[in-house]
Amino acid sequence: MNSKYIGENIKIYRERKKLTQRELGDRIGKTWEMISRYERGESSPLKQLNTLADALNVDPRDLLKDSTSQIDNYSTNKIPLFTSMPEDGNFRKGKAYIFYPTPDWILQIDIDAFAVDMEIIDGSNGVVFISPSSECSIGDTVLVNDNGNLEIVKYRKNSESIIGKVLAKEVRFL
Repeated sequence: MNSKYIGENIKIYRERKKLTQRELGDRIGKTWEMISRYERGESSPLKQLNTLADALNVDPRDLLKDSTSQIDNYSTNKIPLFTSMPEDGNFRKGKAYIFYPTPDWILQIDIDAFAVDMEIIDGSNGVVFISPSSECSIGDTVLVNDNGNLEIVKYRKNSESIIGKVLAKEVRFL
């Protein structure tokens, strides 16, 4: 196993989360210098793999992949896909068991983005990409939970239980 691949992946995911080496180090109890050594492949991060993955909110296997062999970022970037409404209505990454390929620009807007199958919103074929972290302005398209029913609506100040801002909709043709 090449520590350089792991280090490159640590750097990629750290930068996507907009964390400095110091901030990541603080999250896992290491110095920024050690994070730098991990990223350069000078020290093996294998003993810290699970801790790093938790801090970066990724699957540990994602840190082990050979990033140089990834030909198409669209096919390698995967986000949680919800095909049913979580029981508590909370769309957290840990509650998803299916992952969906996403373009880079979605993750550049929000590393915590997720996808929702349109079947559970309005019965159509496709997915909608949601940013739970983006700030909403009046008129933005948002996904809301209306008493257990998911709806895509235009944002009106303090009017709905907002799950997140709609970034894009991908239609599937059968």
